[in-house]
Amino acid sequence: MIDLHMHSLFSDGMYSPEDLMIKIVEKKLKAVALTDHDSVLGCERFALAGEKHKVMTMHASEMSVNYPNISMEIVALDIPEKNLSSFIEFQKNMRDERIRVTEERLSLLDNLGIKLNRDDVFLDSDGMPRNQVGKPHVVAAMLKGGYINSWDEGFTKYLNKGCCAYVPKNEPMFCDVIEFVSDNGAVPVLAHPIHTKKTGRDLFELFKELKSCGLAGIEVFHSDHNNKLKKEYLEMIKELGLISSGGSDYHGGAHPDVEIGCGKGDLRVPDVIFEVIKTREKTSEGYYSDLAEYI
Repeated sequence: MIDLHMHSLFSDGMYSPEDLMIKIVEKKLKAVALTDHDSVLGCERFALAGEKHKVMTMHASEMSVNYPNISMEIVALDIPEKNLSSFIEFQKNMRDERIRVTEERLSLLDNLGIKLNRDDVFLDSDGMPRNQVGKPHVVAAMLKGGYINSWDEGFTKYLNKGCCAYVPKNEPMFCDVIEFVSDNGAVPVLAHPIHTKKTGRDLFELFKELKSCGLAGIEVFHSDHNNKLKKEYLEMIKELGLISSGGSDYHGGAHPDVEIGCGKGDLRVPDVIFEVIKTREKTSEGYYSDLAEYI
């Protein structure tokens, strides 16, 4: 089994790339990808840890995009090592934007009487500046300060869209990100399509539009997708000739119900997904049949 969606301390995950690999080995996974938000800075350490433990890896990143009125992220899979520097440069503005948004969130919370220690948000456990800051770091500081009682309360009461401390991000257009990923030799796939809130024909038309921009695949297998959704997504990508990706979306503390490899307990991501992404081979009837066996 494999897992091509997880996060480390280089974005909003709980563990270092090396500690993540220890958990991966415990789960006996065959192949994995580190997909930190708007960052590839942990990829090389993750790959070295994989080599040490004889686990196959690929460089990857989950990238923020702007699609009007839709929540959407694109995962860049199998980034060539020679192009990691291009991703670092492209993602610099995205990191700066996350800092701006976090500053505004802290200001709004301060006005509500929630006085957070900035170091708890912007510095890691070693006192070093975080590569990325995001909502989980703010929620962790709120928990530490005793302002909330759970992770979920921090997101749903304060930080999510429509809440009192919600701040929108200025993100690059979806088509520009897909084009950048493709031009730099990686495979662009849509992360967790359930988060788009689109269903049925509307979702199919969205998939078609993204394919016309160069999208290569859809994350059919994800912790938030039940079997009914997986079957629907599989039918859609088969009709469109798109590939599948999949993973747990493991973070650690921010999502305590999600485990590496198995998601919320019943996730199984087939090996063939990794193989097709690595070889860039074209899809076939047999490919989709193989995927269907894991639903």
